[in-house]
Amino acid sequence: MPEPTAKPNHPAATDATSRNTGDEAGNRMNDEIRSTTEAALPASEERFRQFAENTTDVFWILNADTRQLEYINPAYEEMFGEARELILRDVDRWRELIHPDDREEGTDMLARLRAGENVTVVYRIVRPSDGKIRWIRDSGFPIRDRQGEISRVAGVLQDITADKEQSEALAESEERFRLLIEGAPDHAMFLLDPGNQIIYWSTGAERVFGWSADEALGRNGELIFTPEDRAREQEEKEMQIALREGVASDRRWHLRKDGSRVWIDGIMRRLDDANGNLRGFAKIGRDATELHQAEEQLQQSHRDLETRVLERTAQLTALNEQLQAEMKGRMELEHEILLISERERRRIGQDLHDSLCQELAAASLFLQTAAHKMGKKNPAGSKALEDAARIVNDNVGLARDLARGLHPVELTSQGLANALRELAFRTSQLRSVTCHFECPRQVRIRDEVIALNLYRIAQEAVTNAVKNGKATEIRMKLLRNRKALSLSIRDNGKGFAVSKIGSGMGLHIMKYRADVIGAEVTIDSVPGKGTTVTCCLPGK
Repeated sequence: MPEPTAKPNHPAATDATSRNTGDEAGNRMNDEIRSTTEAALPASEERFRQFAENTTDVFWILNADTRQLEYINPAYEEMFGEARELILRDVDRWRELIHPDDREEGTDMLARLRAGENVTVVYRIVRPSDGKIRWIRDSGFPIRDRQGEISRVAGVLQDITADKEQSEALAESEERFRLLIEGAPDHAMFLLDPGNQIIYWSTGAERVFGWSADEALGRNGELIFTPEDRAREQEEKEMQIALREGVASDRRWHLRKDGSRVWIDGIMRRLDDANGNLRGFAKIGRDATELHQAEEQLQQSHRDLETRVLERTAQLTALNEQLQAEMKGRMELEHEILLISERERRRIGQDLHDSLCQELAAASLFLQTAAHKMGKKNPAGSKALEDAARIVNDNVGLARDLARGLHPVELTSQGLANALRELAFRTSQLRSVTCHFECPRQVRIRDEVIALNLYRIAQEAVTNAVKNGKATEIRMKLLRNRKALSLSIRDNGKGFAVSKIGSGMGLHIMKYRADVIGAEVTIDSVPGKGTTVTCCLPGK
């Protein structure tokens, strides 16, 4: 017999009915969710497409079973330099584009992804379009289906060439900085933060100051300053100057760990970030103790030398003053000797003129008178007396000329010109000699000593021209201008070599007389073309 049908109000019947109703409701809900999901899927795929096709990164999706590339976005062409169709047809094309040195690491990625790993690798590619090398970061991950099986693998490719180059440049810069710092053991280099705390301490600083980096880091920058500089707050003053001007000098004695002192020649420099904000300070200095001590010794030597120079200068000044006094006394004595000599010459000339010439003239007159009385009685004796009278009279002329040479005419006022004119006249009386005197303008000389010495210089020059130069023409010229008084004597004699100038006594006497009156004598002579003697007296 068949089992009776359960009534609806029976508990068992009620439970069955409820289960049927619940299953139907669940199925309806799943259908609604599926319908909603299926309806939302195209919109989601569209958003993904828009994002993937407009980003600069490369998105790729690969079927894990078939190893067929299902999707790769357009950014691939820009990054890899070739059309997507090539890689879509043959996924192994990827391996060919990887740099040979990175190929093993890059191609191992797919096996790891299929094994369930999330993998990120960095490798280089060689773009087939231009041969350029680009650095790529490839981040891949597995995609599982509803059963948890890996059905696909996907990833994102990013071109990190710029970052890599910047990183390498930074690493290279840091290496150069390290080599620079470590390669200068004689230079102490350390960094301070804005609070004056040491944040970097080089090996050079360890060697110069004695503190290791572990001992120095975190300590105040006053660590190396001497007690007296700390009392003067010298470190704070340096920092203020560096803050204001960008750099501050740091040349002073500093303190070492063992308490000794070292002379540092260095600077403190302000450090700013890219926005100009203060980051801290850098201090760079070298151990210049030996150089500083050498400079101090050199300065002391200079001071000692200056003292000795001053002492020696004082001694030389005193000796010079003594020498000047002796020279002045000698010049005065020489001047006096010249005056005495000139007075004696004048006296002798005066005696010749007033005594000997007169006596000789009287003797000539007596002989002439005696010859006249004896004329008819003794013609021969009368003739002899007349000859004797003529000889005596000739000697009177010679004595008178000698007297004029020893005692020239008055030399004051215009006397020098007259005396030189007389000298030219007497010289012209000599056989085969013509002597001219020129004085374009009136020349007055109130100092008899000057006039006398100028006359003697001219007399000596004329005598040398006639006696030694065998001149036939002599020209004397006296001229005054605003600057000097000039006397020149030019002859057409045989002249002499320049090397012999000053060797003769006459030339020496001319220079000596010029020195006495403060004049300068120059002698120009050319063998066969004569001699010119010039005496120039400044300011007269």
